[in-house]
Amino acid sequence: MLIKNQKFACHERSRAPLIRNPKSEIRNWHIRFFAALAMVLLFPAIVPAAPPDVSNVVFTPGRTENELNFAWQTRKGAVAEAIVQVALKSEMTGADFPEDKARTFTGKSEDFGDGLTSHKATVSGLVSSTGYAYRLGAGQAGEWSEVYEFSTRDSETYSALLIGDAQIGAGNISSDVANWRDTMEKALQKAPDAAFILSVGDQVNKSDAQNEYDGLLSLPLFKTLPFVPTIGNHDEHKLYAYHFNVPNESLTAGKTDAGGNYYFTYGNSLFMVVNSNSLDYDRHEAFIRDVVRKRRDARWKIVMMHHSIYGADTPRPATLGLRKNFGAIFDKYGIDVVLSGHDHIYVRSRFMRKSRVVQHLEDFSAGAVIKPRGTLYIAAATSSGSKYYDPSSQIFDYLAERASPYVPMFSRINITNTSFEIVSYRTDDMTVVDGFVMAKADDKGGFWGVFVISLAAVAVLGAAAAFMVRRKICSRAA
Repeated sequence: MLIKNQKFACHERSRAPLIRNPKSEIRNWHIRFFAALAMVLLFPAIVPAAPPDVSNVVFTPGRTENELNFAWQTRKGAVAEAIVQVALKSEMTGADFPEDKARTFTGKSEDFGDGLTSHKATVSGLVSSTGYAYRLGAGQAGEWSEVYEFSTRDSETYSALLIGDAQIGAGNISSDVANWRDTMEKALQKAPDAAFILSVGDQVNKSDAQNEYDGLLSLPLFKTLPFVPTIGNHDEHKLYAYHFNVPNESLTAGKTDAGGNYYFTYGNSLFMVVNSNSLDYDRHEAFIRDVVRKRRDARWKIVMMHHSIYGADTPRPATLGLRKNFGAIFDKYGIDVVLSGHDHIYVRSRFMRKSRVVQHLEDFSAGAVIKPRGTLYIAAATSSGSKYYDPSSQIFDYLAERASPYVPMFSRINITNTSFEIVSYRTDDMTVVDGFVMAKADDKGGFWGVFVISLAAVAVLGAAAAFMVRRKICSRAA
């Protein structure tokens, strides 16, 4: 009984404060008010800010294989400064970013459009064949993006993906993006080790449409794989420049509202990206001349430009003007390959010089050529299927292959010190549409070892697919 009574007594004491006292109620109200006010004033200090809403993350190759140029966007005022932090992927512990072992790179920010800010920064000192983790932000607690990853490749022997005219928005944006995603997912299955993506222009349909860029760059792969953009006629707007951070950009050559010519080196290759919307050929030539002289050791000189000068359509006067002027520049400075788009039809030319064929089909062996003379022209087909065109009924003497299968396409390019190989696919059944290898002598004057390997790959192409597919494509083109 004593124990029960004691418990009861304690219980009764705990209930005593429940008796209402008007004076204490007033006093408690003031306490509650000032406590709530203190919470409001202190809240930002004790609750971390939400991470910035980072969007449209995309990075291009830097000046060399040891650099990458990052670009991303946030809401205006979301962050105060453009900063990239990079660390070795091996230093990650679970999902925790190793801040104490990371390197920090700062860049520039610029407001644009409807309440957006464009951020750009360059990361240097990268090592080949290495995995990295990175994050974007302003360098303050709680203002970092989530952690993304990328891997560098061996720049001496590498692969790249070639895609043409995504032109998001030429059809329905949702379906264009879905097809674009499907193409890139299938392309990465064929080239999981790709060093970068080569895009030959018309990334969007309406040059001033931010929502089309949002769709284009919505693919997660852009956070992990470098993208090499080319200014197309549908990209000709200052909005383009807010989305891409390109290396070695000229302030004069090819300069329009969207940007100018630029270049980068990757291992044995020199890539020069030309804005063919500009018809200032003197400045184009000066740009290519100066870059080629700076990079005399490049084994492969590759130009990217949007407009195809050897396409599958009947050439218009404007195209003939481009062919005459750009062709002369490419001949003069020994350009090996020109990659383009615009026509939405796949084309591989014969080797051209002075607007004439200098290496005919009968000089080829199983889809390959040794010691190429002249320049090879490749025009990529649409990668999203947002728009298709039919080729001309006329067969031009410069055509080695053409295809307009009315499905999206992509190509895988493989480059070594002595060989350049391209294999092109249609995405509906992953049929090989075209395959080709050219080989150069190595530094000691020989090329047979590498060429035999490349020729074996093309032989498989010829045995497995070339006869059936070539007959189908040629009959379609005729």
